[in-house]
Amino acid sequence: MMSLDQVNALRERFLRMYTGALADVLDKRGFRNQVLPHSIAPRTTVQRLAGPAFTGQGYPCADPGSDDTPVRLAMLGSITPGTLSVWACGGSVDCAHWGEMMSTAARQRGCNGAVLDGGVRDLNFVNRMECPVFAHHVCAASSVGRWEMKSYQIPIQIGRTVIRPGDFVFGDIDGVVIVPQEITLEALEAAEDVFRREGGMREELRRGVSVQQAYEKYGSI
Repeated sequence: MMSLDQVNALRERFLRMYTGALADVLDKRGFRNQVLPHSIAPRTTVQRLAGPAFTGQGYPCADPGSDDTPVRLAMLGSITPGTLSVWACGGSVDCAHWGEMMSTAARQRGCNGAVLDGGVRDLNFVNRMECPVFAHHVCAASSVGRWEMKSYQIPIQIGRTVIRPGDFVFGDIDGVVIVPQEITLEALEAAEDVFRREGGMREELRRGVSVQQAYEKYGSI
């Protein structure tokens, strides 16, 4: 278990990277299903996020009288500072699963944003608190009677990606990448190396060096 200081230090390093470099690093290590579906995109003005996953699972329902308040309150009270809230919504597409009140309550617990294969609403309010949310869609409809939170801090799956509590999540304008927790530092250091070498290659090309020469100097990016 990392301390909050360690999480924040890693978060700052991830936020200096970009998802393409990290996805390539994971591909080369055999982790080829770590990018979430392209439909999950930044829906807020803040379009970068990073941190360990605090996971959750919910499913559609068709009972206007359903009440997931006990699970919701317990989940919010369990959020670990520095984490990102990551939700698998069970195919629910007709409502919002995250909004102003969830953002406010989660931020109060030290959550740094949310990623979900569902919907978000109240974006004007969420943007005012500079809380990044990556979601499948935007929808004004409430989840009450349409979707229920069922469990949290369990392994979940979004698209072809399995996400476990503590896996490191990194998102930017190109999408979201999930880094298995056991290789978080290894993958980050490799992405930082790619970033440095790409910067060098970019400068060489701008100075008129041929692609072949730049490739020979900096190797495969």
